[in-house]
Amino acid sequence: MKKFLTLLCTGFILFACSPSAAPPILTEISTPGYHHGRVVWYTLASPNPEVAKNFYESVFGWTTVPYGDKNRELWVFKNGDSLVGLMARYNSDNNSGEWIGSISAEDVDAASSEAKSLGAKILSKPVAIENQGTVSFIKDPQGANFSLIKLAGGDPEPKLANPNSFLGMELWSNDTQASHQFYTQVAGYETEMRKEGAIDYTVFKKGDLNCAGMLANPAENVRSHWLPYIRVADVQQSLAKAKENGATVLLEPNATIRNGSVAIILDPTGAPLALQVYNP
Repeated sequence: MKKFLTLLCTGFILFACSPSAAPPILTEISTPGYHHGRVVWYTLASPNPEVAKNFYESVFGWTTVPYGDKNRELWVFKNGDSLVGLMARYNSDNNSGEWIGSISAEDVDAASSEAKSLGAKILSKPVAIENQGTVSFIKDPQGANFSLIKLAGGDPEPKLANPNSFLGMELWSNDTQASHQFYTQVAGYETEMRKEGAIDYTVFKKGDLNCAGMLANPAENVRSHWLPYIRVADVQQSLAKAKENGATVLLEPNATIRNGSVAIILDPTGAPLALQVYNP
């Protein structure tokens, strides 16, 4: 993971010096104003970008725009004209992929220092990128990887995601009490406790904005991790496409879980994600 994070940050710095080659994510997604605490960007760390590219294009209709060279390989995912995520090649110990969410922070340096003081590991120190923003990458004390970011031009507006775009992220924690303390201090979250069936569920909030969710990790012998959700129009149809393109199904739609609107899969590179029909 550290190799990936070094590559990613180095890539941002180098591209920032060459506007014609720069991935547009840190400028094109920005709007005036900030919504601190929200996940404002998604990065796929992938050991096999070619397989991942084919999967996300086939299942969600994304297009993939390459950037860089063999020393710093990056790809931008687009859903129509909208940017939805970034992908970087990396090699992990278990050769599996992972989506990393970037949480908007008022002060990345201060929040990263707070995270470290609470037992987190700083995988990549805050890096300021001219005209784009500041970003750091962190492993929380329970082992979940995430990023802190402050976009130079402001955050994307909080609005309902289009179909085949990210709805948000959910923390599956092996120690919810410790995670509660950590994220309320690092991200300044308030919390709201709910019941989802028999499951205790925590909503991380900032004012009136719901920023993320948390539950006790239901996966045995798996470290804490953040799970991204992609909004789909038909969960069964999207799940069938995912299966056809090499996904492993962890959870089939079940009437007892959010009225059967959710499925959870591993993409063909091992990155977990959830598919959800969401029509509030």
